Amino acid sequence: MTKVKNYSITKESTDEMIAAGRFNPSLEIIFRDRHGIHRHKLSAGYADDIHVYREAGLTCVLSINNGLGYIGLEIFEGSQPFGDIFLQGDQVAEALGRSDLSPLFMIRRLMQFIG
Repeated sequence: MTKVKNYSITKESTDEMIAAGRFNPSLEIIFRDRHGIHRHKLSAGYADDIHVYREAGLTCVLSINNGLGYIGLEIFEGSQPFGDIFLQGDQVAEALGRSDLSPLFMIRRLMQFIG
């Protein structure tokens, strides 16, 4: 799995937000690799720590918010969502087993619960 280091995160436009029926703009991640430009809408919050990895055509976006006690993993295949998982409180400890895992190992463990 390869870490994506050069990416930008922006808020979606007001027109997109209204068309989707949201009251707050969604975050959108954009990055380029040898396969082209990748653009994904995220469920992550504005204060989340975000870690991005790619493997075999999948983009894995891990969002962590220690202050609110949750983690989320969203996986995209090409431009389409592939699966996701959101855990909070005691669920985090149950799924990960340890609290000192690197983002890469968190992703590997959480991927077991998706599709």
